[in-house]
Amino acid sequence: MGKLLFGAGVLSGIFAAGHGLQGQDVPLAADFPEVYRVGGFDAPEWAEFSTSPRVNFDGAGRLYALDRSAGHVVVIDPSGSLVRIVGGPGEGPGEFNQPQAFVVWPDGRLAVSDIGHNAYQVFGPDGEFERFVRMSSGSDLFSGMSNIRSDLRPDPAGPAVVARGLPSQLDALTGLFGELTGAEAADEEGVDDRGLERLDLGSAEVVVEMILEAWRPSAESDEPEDLSLSDLGDPSSMLGMMLGGVRWFEPDLLWDLLPDGGIAYSDSSAYKIKVADRTGRVTRTLGRPLVPEPVTRRIQSAMRDHELQSLEEGSGGGFFGGLGAAEAEGVPSAFLDQMKEAAREEIENREFFEEIPVLSALRATWDGTLWIQRRGDEPWDASGPIDVMRADGEYVGTFSVGATEIPAAFGPDGLVAFIELDELDIPSIVVRRLPAAVR
Repeated sequence: MGKLLFGAGVLSGIFAAGHGLQGQDVPLAADFPEVYRVGGFDAPEWAEFSTSPRVNFDGAGRLYALDRSAGHVVVIDPSGSLVRIVGGPGEGPGEFNQPQAFVVWPDGRLAVSDIGHNAYQVFGPDGEFERFVRMSSGSDLFSGMSNIRSDLRPDPAGPAVVARGLPSQLDALTGLFGELTGAEAADEEGVDDRGLERLDLGSAEVVVEMILEAWRPSAESDEPEDLSLSDLGDPSSMLGMMLGGVRWFEPDLLWDLLPDGGIAYSDSSAYKIKVADRTGRVTRTLGRPLVPEPVTRRIQSAMRDHELQSLEEGSGGGFFGGLGAAEAEGVPSAFLDQMKEAAREEIENREFFEEIPVLSALRATWDGTLWIQRRGDEPWDASGPIDVMRADGEYVGTFSVGATEIPAAFGPDGLVAFIELDELDIPSIVVRRLPAAVR
């Protein structure tokens, strides 16, 4: 069991009252100089992103952007110029049919998770297609969907990725749709979203090795009941399957891969980050003296009111805000009304975890420093201050609320990529450079 480590300058005031760190935060400036930006309203054709791209860096500082709508990967050099476009929409090798996620290794090799092909497509450093690696023994769309891993990191030992599983509710729903269409079920059973696994891409079919299983806040009795095909026509049953068994404020599994292949993760409501080796064995634990806030009746009432307002106004993001906004996207009104009524019932009856988790996000830089986001002042606010901490537990400092977001991607030499949306919601990629202290 690892020892709890607190960085220099943190222990003063450890017994201060309240749930905040008050005067204990060491402020950090977020004046990261811009290196280049691509995208936006007047972008060249290769940089016209209709939706926010997924981005990664290689070891030479080249940026890779997966445009899922266009069905290709754009490779950009450190000056912001186009290097090449990898792939394109289609059914053949090197063409994408529903690309979902991707990873880039330091030498420029990449692998794209392609649900339509039920495979990972692997490309060499020159962008040339190398091979398909089947996700599962199934051969159809729903077999592939049951093996979606949208949260991927490249294993530095390669050719492999470390991945988090799907929520069990979504996996079960996908299985029901597959049964409805007569799809061939996959033989494999992977981890859910409380587990991490290593997917070896070195052969014709993925070889899965479980790395770790995180602490589970839900009791077994809290898991949603099995549903049948008849439930697919019932919005209340469908919503119950998608959200059932998960209480408000249940701590998520937050994680990232370290440069040596180890894993930093948080799986509880406490400010407690476990550092594990590549086998999943925890070697140490990091933290700061910040206590989770107990969930009171006032907080429960405020949370329900906020989610009901998000549902009615289609605002605030999240599942219920998105459902409320679906009316503007042409969803049939009768079905939408049924779903919204089921959502209101879910909001009114959903149970609560006993405390609000301290942390909301965790990422590791190219050099292994941790960026750790805390929750904001409101119970539903995940965009609080961002602490910077070395993987050995040394606390560096804190970016105040609104000073910066956690970058969409960290690269070598302090390069980071942010996704920005203009007033028309057209995305741009903005590459900046971090100072040495927070890399």
